Amino acid sequence: MDRPEPEKDHGPAISLRQGATNRAEVHGQWLISWEVLNHAAEPITIVAVRLPHGQFKSAEQHFTPAPQLSSGETAQFQTSVHCDEPPGLVTENAFVIFTVDWLATAWRIFVRIRVVVNPEGAPETTTALITTQKVGFSGVSD
Repeated sequence: MDRPEPEKDHGPAISLRQGATNRAEVHGQWLISWEVLNHAAEPITIVAVRLPHGQFKSAEQHFTPAPQLSSGETAQFQTSVHCDEPPGLVTENAFVIFTVDWLATAWRIFVRIRVVVNPEGAPETTTALITTQKVGFSGVSD
């Protein structure tokens, strides 16, 4: 999860790692633990997270209280993810989208992930790319 510290103009910097994955009681649902690490020199507050891809989907989850991570600090959270795909299926462009506060500004962090459904039917993810945008940069606030 190493990543060089960004310049302030480029936004906050995190890494994301999937932890334990457990089958939920509802068919096609998985309880997935995640670990997020703040790579920026400044603190970051994680406000919400969502996973919008149809083959790997979770409703938006707002954190109360919102975890604030100092530089180099990690936080764990869990999502309930719908993934009812056959073993061997690969989804290349799923996303974990964070809404965060960083340097008194709202940002979105887009973690593009690759999802592979293992032989037991459980989703396994790897991070492909992480990008950031200020909320409202395009004139649309939400």
